[in-house]
Amino acid sequence: MLRVSSPKEEGIIQVSKALKVQMLIDDQEMRGLFLNLGDFEIYDVSRVVDSRHGIIEKETFLETYAHYVAALKEGQFPEESIAKPIFSSIFTTQRELLYAMPVGEEKYLVKTLRPVVQLQMHHLLYGELDGKFHSIAQGKDTISWGIQFSYPQIYQDPKSKSFSKVTDSSEFPNTALFLALSRWVRQNTLPTPILNQGKRINLPIRLGKHCFSWIGNHPRLIEKGFQVACLSKLSP
Repeated sequence: MLRVSSPKEEGIIQVSKALKVQMLIDDQEMRGLFLNLGDFEIYDVSRVVDSRHGIIEKETFLETYAHYVAALKEGQFPEESIAKPIFSSIFTTQRELLYAMPVGEEKYLVKTLRPVVQLQMHHLLYGELDGKFHSIAQGKDTISWGIQFSYPQIYQDPKSKSFSKVTDSSEFPNTALFLALSRWVRQNTLPTPILNQGKRINLPIRLGKHCFSWIGNHPRLIEKGFQVACLSKLSP
């Protein structure tokens, strides 16, 4: 459980200039990522939580992600209303960086005091006018593409109001967590090569190496006539 407090006592954190990692990986790859990250906890910050203060068990997260990926593998659209709250969570190595704000009887919102790794369900949208793919898009024609992980680079202390750079130090313990995530992504995923009417567009969004065998079943890619270049055809 988290410490109970309020913004009046703690102040309000301000962060900016986030680094972002946007990726779709296989469910087994997600398990591998979790093992690589070591000790961390997951908290629900997108909705009101109960007296357990919003902790999400790792297995619950992984099972939700597995159901999401299973739908794509089968050429079906995932039930995003179920996945969205789980994929809108935060990762932290220290629960002391969080507190629970009361909003009713045994009801709370989870708030942060220091930078954490923020998650967000990730979608792409192809712009017909500019011929480009845009991330974190909304709308019925978007392409569901896993999760965006982000971590800020600038932090304003909620009490002193002073700004500082978010460094890899004991002052910002989640920096090491995000760096570990970034290293894993570089080693286990690739930029996504989309084929649009035979023209290849290399996107910076990442695709897990185990996804190339089934990504052709993605229902929105099929609907839009997009393809992902085969792994064997990619340039080294």
